[in-house]
Amino acid sequence: MNQQFRIEEMALKRSMVGAFLLAVWGIAMAVASHSGAVLLDGMYNLISAIMTFFSIEITRLVYGKTTREFPLGYFAFESLFVFVKGAAILGVVLMAVYDNIMVLLGGGREPALGLMTLYVAVAVIGCVLAYVVTKKSAGQTDSDILVAETKAWRLNAVVTGAIGTAFIIVMLIQRTPLGWIDRYVDQVLVILMTLLFIKDPLALMRNGLRELLLAAPQEAFSKPFINAVVPLKEALGARELSLEILKTGRRMWVTVFMDPAHDTISVDQFMAAKERLRDVAEKIHPNTQIELILHR
Repeated sequence: MNQQFRIEEMALKRSMVGAFLLAVWGIAMAVASHSGAVLLDGMYNLISAIMTFFSIEITRLVYGKTTREFPLGYFAFESLFVFVKGAAILGVVLMAVYDNIMVLLGGGREPALGLMTLYVAVAVIGCVLAYVVTKKSAGQTDSDILVAETKAWRLNAVVTGAIGTAFIIVMLIQRTPLGWIDRYVDQVLVILMTLLFIKDPLALMRNGLRELLLAAPQEAFSKPFINAVVPLKEALGARELSLEILKTGRRMWVTVFMDPAHDTISVDQFMAAKERLRDVAEKIHPNTQIELILHR
């Protein structure tokens, strides 16, 4: 557990520094080029850096001990963080869209395509490197925060690359009869990017909120437990087995309801059944809290 914490904390620190450097680079180039698309990218990185700073503290809480105030631990803080991060990204995106619609309606803006293309080249390299490093660390832990961080870097790389491709195309047609569109390309790009990728912050918000409201997790999380536990019915001496499964952050909560095959069950039999269920659950997802309840 301590090893996982060190891996996760170091990955988040690297991600935070990378996002902050790209944010400074993006905002500076946006000021120089007057580009809404570059400003959106820079602000996205700034929000990512700020949110990653807070996620480091949440990670420390998750790996810490339970308290009287939080007897079940701090796992729900991860779900809350994922929701807030999605909301923050959504807010930045919507403000950028509004601003660029106003510029578009006002006749567009002459772009500094050379500066914008330079920004994209550096930013794409930075995003790809951050994605590769973060994904490797995410594979070594069971952290939802690192998974969200990996998805954010992938999205950032794709969006920035798309911006760069559009800029190159505009540079190629600038001296042709279609050159008049260069005044509008920056604003149109921001609006199109929003329409294409707005589902990502919405998905973060939806997943975080579902976990906070204790909704059933996705089938990818619940089905492995059902497939592993239900076939143990006879081995556990049960007439019927049913499961209730919840997920908050990286913690899975599994409650097994067992209808014993006989009218009585000894304490030793009950504890043996519970221990076997715990072993099965931990093989599926190491961070699992499992409870066995007799039910008829």
